[in-house]
Amino acid sequence: MALSVEDKKKIVSDVKEMAAEASSLVLADARGLTVSEATELRSEAHKAHVKFRVAKNTLVKLGLKDTTYEGIDDYLNGPTMLAFSYDEPGAAAKILKKFAKDNENLNIKGISIDGMHLDASEIDRLATLPTFEEAISKFAGLLKAPLGKIASLMNEVPSKLARTLVAVKEQKS
Repeated sequence: MALSVEDKKKIVSDVKEMAAEASSLVLADARGLTVSEATELRSEAHKAHVKFRVAKNTLVKLGLKDTTYEGIDDYLNGPTMLAFSYDEPGAAAKILKKFAKDNENLNIKGISIDGMHLDASEIDRLATLPTFEEAISKFAGLLKAPLGKIASLMNEVPSKLARTLVAVKEQKS
């Protein structure tokens, strides 16, 4: 059944809206996924605030026009599933990489983040980005280490003085 012009306009506007709010995009070929596999994938994506969209490539190109994802046309061949990440740029990449490892019917085609379009071989770069909480905890750990050293050094001065006084006292006795 052919789509009406209104349906096509709605798809284009949906894709444009999703792209405008997203922090990254992963494109994949999901041919051959069973309904249960697709449901499992969508469930994982929902937990990580990732949205999927499947549409005709010509409509996707129109929807991505004037966004940071414009120009990713090289990866829009054959059936394409779009996975938009919102909270964490690496969320969609992590989910799809993990799912593709266990399921040969899912093939990652390309990635786009901040106007950079990368092919599927670069998925690890995006999938290994730390989440916001992980980045903050690493940063806090980096800040904590020098403060701990300063505290121990400041504590060492009176301790050393006390040991020296005890040694002098023992020498005189």
